[in-house]
Amino acid sequence: MRNTFISSSFGAIIAAGIAAVCAPSSSQAQDFYKGKTVTVIIPSSAAGGYDTYARLLARHMGQYLPGKADMVPQNMPGAGGKVAVAYMANAAPKDGTVIAGTYPQALTEAAFGRADLVKFNTKALTYIGSMNGEPYYCFVRSDAKVKSLRDLQSEELIVGATGQGSSTSISPALLNNLIGTKFRIISGYPGSSQVILAVLKNEVQGWCGMGLSSIHGVADDELRKGAVKILFQENGDPNERVKEMKLDRATDAARSAEDRRIMDLIYSQQIYGRPFLAPAGIPPARVAELRAAFDAAIKDPKLRADAARMNLELRSMTGEQLQAIIEDLYSTPPALLERARNALEPGLAMQELPGAKKSAE
Repeated sequence: MRNTFISSSFGAIIAAGIAAVCAPSSSQAQDFYKGKTVTVIIPSSAAGGYDTYARLLARHMGQYLPGKADMVPQNMPGAGGKVAVAYMANAAPKDGTVIAGTYPQALTEAAFGRADLVKFNTKALTYIGSMNGEPYYCFVRSDAKVKSLRDLQSEELIVGATGQGSSTSISPALLNNLIGTKFRIISGYPGSSQVILAVLKNEVQGWCGMGLSSIHGVADDELRKGAVKILFQENGDPNERVKEMKLDRATDAARSAEDRRIMDLIYSQQIYGRPFLAPAGIPPARVAELRAAFDAAIKDPKLRADAARMNLELRSMTGEQLQAIIEDLYSTPPALLERARNALEPGLAMQELPGAKKSAE
């Protein structure tokens, strides 16, 4: 900073020196992304909600990075998003040229102490922001015997799921353990769109742990025509589209105040339902550039128009807000986290899809 209290002549010399020192750094910051490609890792297979949101962001965010970088999506499915997060934690360049979207549970299982599922420190990652948060719902074929949440506490429902630890597997397991539902979980489908297609083909009867945005382009017609219906809402406030349905809410069926607290803790990850992150160790100035570009892209009228055309909700969160939530989760009392871990165990309800890879997502 130029000192205005020194003599004008000497001050001019000092100012010139400062400008000479600062100019290269500023130029380098402006030029870093020029001519570069930023890879956007997608934690799922093509189609489905996470793929759609990530590609939407990739089309608009690059113009807001200094130097206007190109952004190229790359699908990296596996293990409920943990393959993508492990890559970010252990192998991705730490220079801001790779970011990733992921499933929120891929970030929370480390806080729950699931060392059997998570081999990396999610607290140390760099958080860019979240595009949306939305409630989870359970969906069912209209010809299934189960017609309500109450029915499900006495009748079995076979549901499809992706990898162990994904929302489609932990949601029915949580509900079995805490409110006495009778889900039988068939896991191992490659992605959320494959789970939905399995329901449409009557391989399984339904699925849980998805927001409405995840069915766009896969089962919109079936939902509208009534071939598939929303069985109940799992958590949170309802989407505008389903408020008039007056759905039962699973969290209201908790058997005790502590069980409700555990459900709220596990479902709290849906506040940041579409998170984006980068590796740890990125220079702070570059982190600021990524976060600023993310925020600007979310506000871009063209991105918002694209989202509206595709019926995608935007309930965004900044990188700073997302980082604070992750850090707060890690401060949860150990006894409560232990109960939460136990509530996520699928037990005998989980069966592996024949021929499925263990890392499928």
